[in-house]
Amino acid sequence: MAAFGLRLAGGGAHQSKTMMFQEIDAVLASGFTDLADIKRSVIEENILGKATANNRALTYRHLVSLYAVSHGVPLFQALAALWKVDAPGRRLLALLAALARDPLLRDTVPPILGATIGEPLPRELFEAALLKANPERFSDKMLRSLAQNCASTWTQSRHLEGKVRKIRRRVTASPQVAAFAALLATVSGFGGPAILNSLWMRVLDLSPDRALDLLRQAEGQGLVRVRSAGDVTEISVRQPMAIALGIGQLEHV
Repeated sequence: MAAFGLRLAGGGAHQSKTMMFQEIDAVLASGFTDLADIKRSVIEENILGKATANNRALTYRHLVSLYAVSHGVPLFQALAALWKVDAPGRRLLALLAALARDPLLRDTVPPILGATIGEPLPRELFEAALLKANPERFSDKMLRSLAQNCASTWTQSRHLEGKVRKIRRRVTASPQVAAFAALLATVSGFGGPAILNSLWMRVLDLSPDRALDLLRQAEGQGLVRVRSAGDVTEISVRQPMAIALGIGQLEHV
């Protein structure tokens, strides 16, 4: 999991930032995937339009932390490759990558999955989830800031709507997004039908049947392989995606 790019413990960018969708979108839209090129474009060329050199350097560090920005990390390589071919799915691709990289953001999944569509989600629900997962770890001030940042990320992903009063909305995943979720589920140890019930699919508001339908569509793009025989469903992701995206390392993580 670590070799793929997942982070299982520790802090994360959400202690001071959100998932920074606009920033990662601008970086990946630049076409750069090499770490040195990305660093130069952000810090020296200032493609993100930050006001000071310190802001540029800080933003770059947060992007590296949150998205594993490096040519040698399979998670980032897969993200960058799918980003090119799935413009409508970019917000959910970014969310999945952020969830994989920031354990603190993952701690706020329960309020999202537990809410009904149209239900308000006040900041206090995120604070409670973070406190439950991290007892006595944060001051009240940090807990409030962290909850606000996480809520902002869920707003950027379109799970929430509203500037002050956050309302739960249903998101719509593409086949490419479902394939990326299946890849993350596979790397996390899920296999077969368990992939369809994993957190990675549920956070996309997908039922197992709908997730399977999207994966069958992704199969037509060469991203996954789905085989069903009676009650047995086999879902292969690593090898098909490695071939389709030209990322050989995916077969070995």
